[in-house]
Amino acid sequence: MSVYDDVLSAVIELAETTQPYSTITLGSLPPDNGISITWGQTEASYNPFFNKFAAVELTAVLNGKHTDEQILSAALGKIHTALSMATEYPAADNYQITDISTINAPGCLGREENEQWLYGSSLRVKFYLRGI
Repeated sequence: MSVYDDVLSAVIELAETTQPYSTITLGSLPPDNGISITWGQTEASYNPFFNKFAAVELTAVLNGKHTDEQILSAALGKIHTALSMATEYPAADNYQITDISTINAPGCLGREENEQWLYGSSLRVKFYLRGI
């Protein structure tokens, strides 16, 4: 596993403390009545220091599906609020998350033929990379 996988796993663990209606899976498209997260395809901000450690900023895409639009919207909103208002973030030997903020609030992307509402959102995850 890479340090980036470790950071995303820590974000998932923190998000799941909000007790959403589903466990959060890795990937861009969630299963029916599910929530998923993955790193976005945006360019990373990587600012190295002389010791080669770095301040990194990546975008995570948080998506959800549910037959009940209110349940879906409330769950994603609660995750965004909890992550962006946290005052302590996870750390490990190879990273320290320093901030998580909302880039795009949860919004409706459409409704599938099987009556599943699809919502999308994105988060900015800042962390200090301590090495591998």
